[in-house]
Amino acid sequence: MNKIYQYELRRILRSKFFWGLLAVCLFFGWNILQTSTIRGVAHTAPFSPWSFGAYMARILPLLGVALLFFQWNQCNEKSRQFGRLTDAAPVEQGKYLLVKCAAAVTAWLLLALILTALGLGFLAIMFGRNVPVGMLLLTAAITLLPALLFLAGMGLLAGRIHSGLLFGLMALALGAGFIPLPMNIDLYGYSFFTEYPLTMELLDPAFSMPGGMIVSRVIFLLAGIGFLVFAVWRNKSIR
Repeated sequence: MNKIYQYELRRILRSKFFWGLLAVCLFFGWNILQTSTIRGVAHTAPFSPWSFGAYMARILPLLGVALLFFQWNQCNEKSRQFGRLTDAAPVEQGKYLLVKCAAAVTAWLLLALILTALGLGFLAIMFGRNVPVGMLLLTAAITLLPALLFLAGMGLLAGRIHSGLLFGLMALALGAGFIPLPMNIDLYGYSFFTEYPLTMELLDPAFSMPGGMIVSRVIFLLAGIGFLVFAVWRNKSIR
């Protein structure tokens, strides 16, 4: 399994699409930092968790597209031809599916870490020791992980049904970042970071999450896990 994981990960990282997506994400992230984050959001400081969370939430649609594209690259026709060889090998297909998903997630995490480092580096250069690095990393994790598991689960399930469905999910993942949604059903959390501080009636309030927001993050996490489990079960049942 380790060799399969390494093969799949190398195949993603060596592709021109990975580096193209990275370049697009870096350009978009740098533009957000210079035009939006530097001003702060919802009357908070540029280096506050609110502003940094808004930055991460704004680039998540592109990251979502990247994750789904990595998964499409693992279930297109060329990949399915390789899959026919694994079908004849003494490999448990459920584990094989999860290993491929793990490779896509690893590549996605690399993109996310680079963009997180870009944001932290930008703020550190601009504001020095005023930047609360630990809190910003926590904010990044709160923002990234629910979206990661939810989209990975949906992508894996859709890809096992038909690889073409992933293009529809890419469009939805991208479009969801530009549609105003109530914060409790906003997968990326942009409305939470930009609107909730205003309800606290304080200048640059400390970071906190209301109960409804915490519940929604947990639901997205559990739904993603459920999609992953169902995709693996479905893969076993049709063989």
